[in-house]
Amino acid sequence: MFNTEIYLSTFIYIILFLLFITICVLQLGLAVKKRKDRAYYLKYLTLMSSGLVYNVVEGLLPDKNFGINTMAQNILAWTVGVGVAYYYIMYLKNEYNLTFFKKISFERIGIFVLLTLIILFILPYTITQSLETSRQFFPGFFLALLSLALFGVFRQQYKKFKKNDHVLFRVHDINGFLSFLGLVSLPATIVVFGDNQLIEQTCFSFGFLVCSIDFFLYPKRKKIKQERLFNELSSRESEILTLLLDNPSLKYSEISNRLNISEKALSSHLSNIYKKTGIRNKKEIEKLSASSRELLSMSSENLS
Repeated sequence: MFNTEIYLSTFIYIILFLLFITICVLQLGLAVKKRKDRAYYLKYLTLMSSGLVYNVVEGLLPDKNFGINTMAQNILAWTVGVGVAYYYIMYLKNEYNLTFFKKISFERIGIFVLLTLIILFILPYTITQSLETSRQFFPGFFLALLSLALFGVFRQQYKKFKKNDHVLFRVHDINGFLSFLGLVSLPATIVVFGDNQLIEQTCFSFGFLVCSIDFFLYPKRKKIKQERLFNELSSRESEILTLLLDNPSLKYSEISNRLNISEKALSSHLSNIYKKTGIRNKKEIEKLSASSRELLSMSSENLS
């Protein structure tokens, strides 16, 4: 296909990733327009773009029609693969709140991975001229590390799964483990099957597709989360938040006068509102969507 050694399955993955990227770009456009969730959609867009790059590079290289030698192509392909895997694990860390990696900074992980790639893959490859030899060192090392991490991720996600009582949050917990399993499968398939493009890309792409399930469920999951948060507000807190939503330009002194409470009491109520809802300041209150306002209204009616 295209005068390269690319598999039909890889071509299908490329089309699939392009489809998800297109959907995300449309969602991101709406998010920018509505000024909400831009960061979330941008992170997912970056994830899927990296997955697309991975499939393109791994599918095309090495190729005798390229103008560089096979060794350089292999090093390039492996470097791209490692870079994509690095961003992938950072995405999982944030999306699923993987506390197993909480104390490790992005920079330290990046430096560690880069040095390991040079020492365990690039140097042995250039010295021995054997891809088979160097391919065992680097993936084998990370397979051992990620297998240990997989156990920690499983324990964490299982605890959250038992704690959550809604199916969407439980799906999110399961997907957190499955997506990490997709990462572990990358070095595992290389160690077990060698240079098998079909198996390697299928297993790793599986992790991206699992993340996509949570991407499509995100709006519903967010709505349920907001509803639960608003239900935790007291009647007075709901009254204050509703007043701020309807009159975002009101000063705190004006609010306290309207509600006939002291500014100190108002400050205490606002602190509770911010803590319960995750809202950080008055500007974020102004950005609350219409659906959030409806949920708050329903919550207020239930309290009354």
